[in-house]
Amino acid sequence: MKEIKELKVLNHKICSQFENPFFVHHKYRLQNVYEDNSVSREYNIEFFDRKGYDCVAVIPFYRENENVYVGILKAFRPTIYFRKNYPLPLKDNRIYTFVYESVAGSLEEHDRGLEGVLNRAIEELKEEAGFIVSKDDVFSLGGSFFPSHGQSTEKIHLFAADISNAKKVEAMGDGSVNEELNQLVFFELYEIKDLCFKGIIEDPKIEIGVGRLERCLLTEKGM
Repeated sequence: MKEIKELKVLNHKICSQFENPFFVHHKYRLQNVYEDNSVSREYNIEFFDRKGYDCVAVIPFYRENENVYVGILKAFRPTIYFRKNYPLPLKDNRIYTFVYESVAGSLEEHDRGLEGVLNRAIEELKEEAGFIVSKDDVFSLGGSFFPSHGQSTEKIHLFAADISNAKKVEAMGDGSVNEELNQLVFFELYEIKDLCFKGIIEDPKIEIGVGRLERCLLTEKGM
């Protein structure tokens, strides 16, 4: 495989800046410039930026006896509800009147650096799940990841929050119609892993997050 030296931008335009300014749609015409200074043929690419570029996701958990329980959201997403109308390559028998997803949120323009990202994770946990935690109860779940790197520049920064000593308040949400429908539900950690395998939970943030949380807790025990 040839190594990329840089990209040559032949043309760039912003196709859409949506009414709610959370996404920007870019269209580029590019050429690859390789390490040996050869260039590729011209090609087009389109992708989206989020307003704050990146996102945080939070896995809230608590221990009870020998078990670990993890909180996730039961939510409604119109985007996947419309799948029922599509001529899908593999028939999907489920009508998505709800979906399980992690506590998550986009970074704001002022959320910069590790401190800013951590503060956003704490704020999203309060807003979506109704838990107020201290910074000492929140920890990183390893490296960040791209959920859809062929279509978006967004990277997800993943955290866990021990809510054993958290203060419970009302989850106020962001004021949107569908976030008002959110319901926080708890499952035992291994039950979540099983539900992910069976395709009942389909949010990769949950599967990645719970797998990494399990690893962190086993390391804590010296296993």
